[in-house]
Amino acid sequence: MSSRERARVQRYVEGAVAPAPPLPAVASTDAVAAFEAQLAAAPRLNRLAIRALLLADAAGLALGPAREPLRALAHISYYGDLGVMRTLGYDPEAVVRRARA
Repeated sequence: MSSRERARVQRYVEGAVAPAPPLPAVASTDAVAAFEAQLAAAPRLNRLAIRALLLADAAGLALGPAREPLRALAHISYYGDLGVMRTLGYDPEAVVRRARA
């Protein structure tokens, strides 16, 4: 992704998630990197669709229900951050330790 796209993703995630203290700001998480990684792993058609939705959203177009995949990806990217999970009281490493015990 270009730096312009990364900035667009960060703005979108900030708007979609709207984190408030004690949750960290989007810039303090790996949300943009996670979004980028998920986009890179997606099938080509899905990547194009997500990029088109980001552009349409940035242009202020009303997306209606078409916005849902983009919103879901933003939430997964933000709430999947280890620091965010720990702030919310979830410790995935502890879950893995319990599963291995």
